[in-house]
Amino acid sequence: MRLRALLVLVFMVVLISPLVLADEEGEEYEAGYGSLAEAGIGLIAVGVAYYALTKRKMMIVHRKSGEWGFEIKPEQPYLTILGPVTPLEIHHALTVTGSVLAFVHFFSCGVYTGAAGLSGLGMGITLVLLNVSGFVGRYIYGRVARALMRHEKRTAIRFVRMLGYWKAVHIGTTLLFIIFLLIHLATVD
Repeated sequence: MRLRALLVLVFMVVLISPLVLADEEGEEYEAGYGSLAEAGIGLIAVGVAYYALTKRKMMIVHRKSGEWGFEIKPEQPYLTILGPVTPLEIHHALTVTGSVLAFVHFFSCGVYTGAAGLSGLGMGITLVLLNVSGFVGRYIYGRVARALMRHEKRTAIRFVRMLGYWKAVHIGTTLLFIIFLLIHLATVD
């Protein structure tokens, strides 16, 4: 599964990189491909919202099934989504894909000055940190699961504690990204 995910990411970068290299229409200080960045941020937002809503089971429940589908209920949770993947896998796929799309816009800008440029640079750096953090969290979560399967209570407790620290850092970095995004949107012409 990991090799397949890596190949998909490399394939996406190879497909999108000519767009960045061919961007000759923008002015010297303007970044191009804003619509790709908007789509990327939208995918990231959907991935985060879907994972948060299914994790808390307030409005949406995700049930693993061989086929995609949904059930609507009048009581809470209102919606049950059926699918062959987990909400965390959906979160990973949407946020990584959204990040790649946002980076097309980021790399099309050559100058990062002024409030818009500096906030864009901050968003780019924070997005890299968020993706690295996501992969670290996935590793820690896997270590918890492995320790539990092997009945290694001390190891599981240690990694659960690490997962708590990781979660605080990941959420904090997400909030920083949102702040940079709001500044960027407010200062872009």
